[in-house]
Amino acid sequence: MAAQLQDIQRAADIGHPARLLPVSDELVSLLAQPGLVRGSVLAAQGLGALTLATAFAAEVSRTGGWVTAVGLGRMGVSAVAERGASLDRWVFVDEPGDAAAEVLNTLIGNVDVILLAAGVRLAAAHSRRLRTRLRERGTVVIEVSPAGTRGVGASNPAGTRGVGAFSPDVTLTVERAAWTGLGHGHGRLRERRAEVVAVGRGAASLPRRAVLWLPDTDGRITAVRGAIGTVSWPALADSSQTGTPDTGTDVVVPLQRRAG
Repeated sequence: MAAQLQDIQRAADIGHPARLLPVSDELVSLLAQPGLVRGSVLAAQGLGALTLATAFAAEVSRTGGWVTAVGLGRMGVSAVAERGASLDRWVFVDEPGDAAAEVLNTLIGNVDVILLAAGVRLAAAHSRRLRTRLRERGTVVIEVSPAGTRGVGASNPAGTRGVGAFSPDVTLTVERAAWTGLGHGHGRLRERRAEVVAVGRGAASLPRRAVLWLPDTDGRITAVRGAIGTVSWPALADSSQTGTPDTGTDVVVPLQRRAG
């Protein structure tokens, strides 16, 4: 951990004076501003949440900013590179453990974007103090909550909370997703089509939607052609029968049914 903190410290003094961090053209339609507002907190949730969050951060590193992934040990370096990220601008802290507050305190103001696993826990007092520090120093946090994990803002035992206690300014939800390429017991997954909804506070209170390849066959995030209402989807399970919401449903579409 000491070595990781030293690496983080060496990434200091790289902030940009502008209040917006760049995002790719495919993702900008999901935001009220044409970029990530410095000092803000976003939450990415649902199936494909990690891919979506990585795509937002990739453009920042590609244009000279620094990104740190905290508590996301399952994140593959090759997958990050496929999103167009500059790996020499990334720092990985796989398991912060009890040092999470110290790690985040060191990162804030010294890197541009922090990708944070929803499972990372903080005492409520630490969460409030770090939220203030984010606003002052201009670092953006993107909390990643894959399908099946605790929801954003939920309390945890022992007086600690997930970093969703930061109360995200914008929540990005993958409402439904479908892979193409796998037939009836044969073939391979090629690309995942996903409908993403963004909603937040203030200027971001009006929901914004986009249908994306998350990722496409080249591992990149691209827009699905055509208006949202014209994109066909396979039939999903009836949530009234399963007792679970449709949000986060991930299905496989035979290649011949690909749309977009």
